[in-house]
Amino acid sequence: MSKYSEASSTAPQGLNIIIVGGGIAGLAAARTLRERHNVTVLEQWGMKSETGAAIHTGPNASKLVLKWGVDLSESPHFKVVREHTGKGKKVMEQRLDPAAMWGAPWLLNHRVTLHKQLLANATADDGTVPGKAPKILLGKKVVRANVDDTSVTLDDGTVLKADILIAADGIRSVIQREVIGDTLVAKPSGHSAYRCLIPGEPIKADPEWSYLFDTSGCNIFLAEDRRVVAYTCAYQGRDYINIVAACPDKSLSEGVDSKESWSERGSVAELVKTFSDFSPAIQRLLSYSEECGLWQLRDQDPLKNWHKNQTVLIGDAAHPMLPHLGQGGSQAIEDADMLGYLFKDVDSTASHSLIEKRLQKFFELRWPRATFCQENSRSQALGVRENDAELGVPILNPLKTAHYLYTYEDGETWAAQQAEVGKAKNESMLDAVDRSITVPPQVAQATAPQVATI
Repeated sequence: MSKYSEASSTAPQGLNIIIVGGGIAGLAAARTLRERHNVTVLEQWGMKSETGAAIHTGPNASKLVLKWGVDLSESPHFKVVREHTGKGKKVMEQRLDPAAMWGAPWLLNHRVTLHKQLLANATADDGTVPGKAPKILLGKKVVRANVDDTSVTLDDGTVLKADILIAADGIRSVIQREVIGDTLVAKPSGHSAYRCLIPGEPIKADPEWSYLFDTSGCNIFLAEDRRVVAYTCAYQGRDYINIVAACPDKSLSEGVDSKESWSERGSVAELVKTFSDFSPAIQRLLSYSEECGLWQLRDQDPLKNWHKNQTVLIGDAAHPMLPHLGQGGSQAIEDADMLGYLFKDVDSTASHSLIEKRLQKFFELRWPRATFCQENSRSQALGVRENDAELGVPILNPLKTAHYLYTYEDGETWAAQQAEVGKAKNESMLDAVDRSITVPPQVAQATAPQVATI
């Protein structure tokens, strides 16, 4: 016989909301929704800090988390992007001032820093953050969800019910299949990525590589079918270089298998071997790694819906994307901000119908931007590139989508802009994207939801 308990005490002025997953998406949603509602976060593991990699927050996300009061003062600012061939020849360098260009810094965070500071901000109870601190329940594994009565069942039989159920449980979401009516498995993309954090000391002592710390930013080394991306980050007063080295699965040595988890262990020796066609200097940079992970990059087509009744998907549960645009975490933060906006004036007297309409508006407003990022990540993904006689490979130009992505202000502003665009032009949100942005064919041909208004 199952046990039953309420997720949180009933308060007249707020909804009871359960968030499944205590990662970046879940904590960000807890932060925005706590301002008005009673929030409970269910995390199946202990709240351990995420390890092993760095993560961008582009200006679109930085302006949100900094407004919330998240302390990312340790994170270096993205100030330069350089592209090189696999042999080390520089083919492009662009200096940036993101705060002046887009209204907020582009931050290069250690993943532990972002996670810890989101947790601290979301759970603050000292009066610095509006609302009531959410309950964070650890070791609570959700094994089933019922979208008809907005409940979850834990592995110990406990049933928790809420007014809204938010699935922030990642690419292997337990709740996703209940929302979309099917079990989707993200497909291997045909590529894997080695990930590692290299302490700054050996790099600063290497005359060929010390420049990486002169100006914080991103350096890309491109060959026909593989790439190395290196960028700065910091943690507890120590400088690091974060490496993401992507390659075709077929290039991995016999017996080396990548896994779906980004934290799966890899071999530094195999990492260097995989990039043996790159310059000796790049191979030496990779060899400074003390350890690395090997992550199988998986891809999933955009979902046609993110919610059912009063249950909604966010983050990787809704829109998993390849890492080549660096927007996975940032789009999860945008999800959280939009939920906070759409439910800021909803209280415990709200009907089921009103809640469902707001969740539909959430989907309509968020789907175009998240899908844009999914498809642009695909378009920047690794495929065999045609050689250029002089440069070896064409310039990747990771800034080509910057204007559309980084001029984003917040959920309220975006909703107002899209309502105005829809009234003035009677066209979908994706069609209304700045014409200077190259929209991938998959996005341009997709049927976008109708413009949502409040």
